[in-house]
Amino acid sequence: MKKEFSLPLASVLGGAAALVLRLLQLHTGFEAGIGLAIPGNPAGIALVVLLLLLAVLFCALTRYLPKEEDPGPAFPADFSTSDARLLTLPVMGVFLIAVSGLLDLAAAFGISVSLPPASPDVYEDAAAVLTAGFSQKESLLLGILSLLTAAALFAAVTVCRKGGKQAPDGEPKTSGSLLLLPPAALVIRLVLTYRLDSVNPVLAAYYVELLALVFLTLGFYRLSSFAYKAGRTRRFALYTSAAVVLCLAALADSGCTFPARLLYAGGAVTLLGFLLLRLLAPAPRSE
Repeated sequence: MKKEFSLPLASVLGGAAALVLRLLQLHTGFEAGIGLAIPGNPAGIALVVLLLLLAVLFCALTRYLPKEEDPGPAFPADFSTSDARLLTLPVMGVFLIAVSGLLDLAAAFGISVSLPPASPDVYEDAAAVLTAGFSQKESLLLGILSLLTAAALFAAVTVCRKGGKQAPDGEPKTSGSLLLLPPAALVIRLVLTYRLDSVNPVLAAYYVELLALVFLTLGFYRLSSFAYKAGRTRRFALYTSAAVVLCLAALADSGCTFPARLLYAGGAVTLLGFLLLRLLAPAPRSE
């Protein structure tokens, strides 16, 4: 196995393990009927330990990536590829984000789509009492932001195909402001999600989702920095790996809506795809 795949593979496997532990915690770690966390729950403790161990592992693995100086790698020049297969992951992620936006818009107009709960009904009932869903205006805003994010990321993916369209000076043509839209949209979602969850006194019920949003935001922010030749592959890889793990774990959260789950899955897949593009790209030319 190429060493370039070690970090993405570790993040996917770690995320799968975190998802299993999170499911176990939601099934066994909360009081029936009231949703209060049970102290000393083995699955909850194991999840925290796993997240800490993965953080140490990711820090160690990123140290093996080349150290970069200013000016750093550029987007999309140092993300470009002639292999269309490498674009499959980010395109899939963008599609999931777009579907998430459409479902948020549908919810704003009274059409709701949901999945069976991942945790027991008693916990679902308690969570429903402690939190309310997004309002119609908030769902409309989140839907629009998700669709704009998907459009911006799709434009970013297209220019990664053989470097994209060339400007007169020979550099690939792209707009750095497009890559600033996803982190800005995620910051707004983070604020709305925190306001929704903060009324719940049980931090264990929603901390995974908040961390997933935080690291998704950081991952896309570090991606946007490459458009200004200020990116650092080590930091981008670290935030992306953490985002993948936390987003996979957040898929189990009962308080997480179906559109939100699609957004987290899509964001993780998109970041993972861009990380692979960066790791498999030739080393940037020295100036």
